[in-house]
Amino acid sequence: MLDDLTAEAGDKTVHSVAHGVIRLEELAPAYGAERRRIRILKYRGQSYRGGYHDFTIKTGGINIFPRLVASEHLTSFPRTQSSTGILEFDKLLGGGIEAGSSTLILGPAGTGKSLIAMSFVMAAIARGEKAALFIFDEELGLLFDRMMVMGIDLQGERSKGNILLQQIDAAELSPGEFTHRVRKTVDSQKIKTVVIDSLNGYQAAMPEENSLILHIHELLQYLNRQGAATFMTVAQHGLVGDMQTPVDVTYLADSVILLRYFEAMGKVRRAVSIIKKRTGFHETTIREFKISDAGITMGEPLEAFHGVLRGVPNYTGNQGTLMEGKAP
Repeated sequence: MLDDLTAEAGDKTVHSVAHGVIRLEELAPAYGAERRRIRILKYRGQSYRGGYHDFTIKTGGINIFPRLVASEHLTSFPRTQSSTGILEFDKLLGGGIEAGSSTLILGPAGTGKSLIAMSFVMAAIARGEKAALFIFDEELGLLFDRMMVMGIDLQGERSKGNILLQQIDAAELSPGEFTHRVRKTVDSQKIKTVVIDSLNGYQAAMPEENSLILHIHELLQYLNRQGAATFMTVAQHGLVGDMQTPVDVTYLADSVILLRYFEAMGKVRRAVSIIKKRTGFHETTIREFKISDAGITMGEPLEAFHGVLRGVPNYTGNQGTLMEGKAP
């Protein structure tokens, strides 16, 4: 039986007679394609997945994306620690990043968040693993060219099948469909390294999704329970001083890598620190790092500076504590 919901809102006669009631809804966001969702209101004698589930209508039929429940997907795996491929970075992280954990890379625009995420990807490929990248903000051709300049051949690794890369047009995608894409890719290819770049694009294209944090929480929990190391980037508002984070997922991530600009000796420099790591110990120091055609280079802890995270530190040592050479 079909009901177009033109009767009075309080008329539930048909609902009481039917053994099952399925409700379809269409939502029209301020920008982007319409969003459709389905909900099972009633199904006598059967258990069913409650809540709303996103679905699409395309040539060939209907695609339904059931709401992900991470607790249903528990697996056992060795919680090994993986190197970043950069000795100083490994020291900062207390040895590396553990399997089955999520890492948030946080900082203002241009500090190198995507490059650090790609460093984890290339380290995974060097170990003989595959990686999955979901790119929201950057056009793939520009990303390939930019990374090639720094010695990272993303396009070549993609051609070899080592990288599964998808550019996401979030204005045309619901959170449920995105979760389904990630899960399908990870399950079918046994992926152990996942990059989501960035959560800003994910959130900005879905402003009417009030439960976006819950979507991210379930997705991260699922990936953790599959033994995957997940890396997410978030661009903060501002360049130095007080920073504002548009989407706060620091409490969800197991590790948080904080990037900052700071001024010293007449140059704008970059600093990195680890402010959280649930899975083990880490350095509490702040290290300078540089970006060049050789990729990322990290220096020794900035012990002679105070106030680096504020952007304009007080200098108390000598210039030897900074990384020498030509600034990138």
